Amino acid sequence: MIYTQAHDSEAEASKKIASVARVKEHFTIYLPFFKDVEKRYRPTPSAEISSAYLPARNLVFYGIAASYAETLNATRIVFGSNADDAKELPDARPEFIGLMNELLRVGTRKGRENSPPQFVNPLINYSKGEVLRLALKLNVPLELTWSCYEDSQTPCGKCRGCLMRRKAFDEVGVHDPLNLNSTKA
Repeated sequence: MIYTQAHDSEAEASKKIASVARVKEHFTIYLPFFKDVEKRYRPTPSAEISSAYLPARNLVFYGIAASYAETLNATRIVFGSNADDAKELPDARPEFIGLMNELLRVGTRKGRENSPPQFVNPLINYSKGEVLRLALKLNVPLELTWSCYEDSQTPCGKCRGCLMRRKAFDEVGVHDPLNLNSTKA
């Protein structure tokens, strides 16, 4: 799901990855109200919660995903947060995923009929560096991926997404195909 992306870099990356992965049906859902939420949300700095946190973002994303999953008779909804995200974002933690599964059980027709789709998170115990190692092992086309939070056609290199990406590439010791000034060439 895409929201507030002026240049649609994330949407384009998502479409390309879905195509390479031979995803049967790819959805792009625009959620422009998040731009207003971003403007209104001015929290005090927190040592525990990342400044990248946006109120109820994943609740909305996964609510929409659950809706589509039921229409598609899907059995799983893949949740893509990792261990680094779980340290900083309350809606990227295993507890959140567990509660979302409980909501699917009690709040959907499929759940009431004992066949709800399940949120699964295969990367929750992996650091960003470990995710990158797995991506390299699986030959993921990393040049098609996107991590930047900014509305730009090229990664800014400064936001949380870019910094975490750079750290992962540096940790693994490989060059980032998006060339985010990693220390490895």
